[in-house]
Amino acid sequence: MKFDDMQKNNTRSITGKTPSLLSSPVSRVICAVSAAILTVLISLSSVSAEYSPIQSPARPFGLDIVDGVQLAGSDARSSVFQSNYLPLMNQWGDMDLTSPSFTDLTSTIALDPSMISIATQYDARVYFIGDNTWKHNSLGFNTTGSGITGGNPLLIFPDASESTALTMDKITKKKVLTRTSTDPLLPGDFVSLGTLTSGATLDFFLISERTKRIDDVFSADASINPDGISHAVAFAMPGSPYLFIGFEDMYGETGGGSNSVLFALDIGAGNIHALTNMPEPSTMLVLGSFLSLVIYRKRTLDLQRKS
Repeated sequence: MKFDDMQKNNTRSITGKTPSLLSSPVSRVICAVSAAILTVLISLSSVSAEYSPIQSPARPFGLDIVDGVQLAGSDARSSVFQSNYLPLMNQWGDMDLTSPSFTDLTSTIALDPSMISIATQYDARVYFIGDNTWKHNSLGFNTTGSGITGGNPLLIFPDASESTALTMDKITKKKVLTRTSTDPLLPGDFVSLGTLTSGATLDFFLISERTKRIDDVFSADASINPDGISHAVAFAMPGSPYLFIGFEDMYGETGGGSNSVLFALDIGAGNIHALTNMPEPSTMLVLGSFLSLVIYRKRTLDLQRKS
């Protein structure tokens, strides 16, 4: 059952040194294989994900939601993220995302968060990773403008708050984290953004403490922010379909680490490839062959000079 069947007034848009699990060649291969498996699962899986029983009613500025929040690991695609990527991204959330060393420690590629675009049509998703704030923020996006004052801004997580509430599981008799009406999310919960077409651009925005003050709305586009500074960071995971994105929710804050709200954007390995401008494997093979010839030629000339 679709969420908009349950909520008919909601709309869906179509428009020290931390070790890195990506630092070894083996880990990179594993990530590449996982991305390939994910692509197959996306095309083959017909099992619908399950909507969360806890849906926040918050609608700051009267904005609508793009879709309802779905449960972590409730379909094949989200299970791959839950098992293979979420644990790593949780580690990253404890780091200073604004540190220049972050990319070296995590083998990621830093991107301009205001320049996220789609090269190849894709059924995109946003996965919640966690929060590091006392505020109840809202996360949204816009594909036809920036921020909430133009285009078609829609909410992704009306209340991007992670639950820490524990309840006793009746079957396992163990305490487990439980979503609540005040903290409705758990890591891995996700929202579908619908099919993003080629050429689409994405601006993400954070509404701090679900305010009614426009001065507390921060876009990935720093030029329109009320304090004129950047509040978002974005990092690509090479060989994966994901961008790792963090937002800072404090006005005028530049040293907070941009980890108030953390999420992963799934736009497909092809779009990540395009954003990072990484050569295709065939191109790498050609470049490698050319480089080998150059090295061989240089060594030959060196030997001739010595003789």
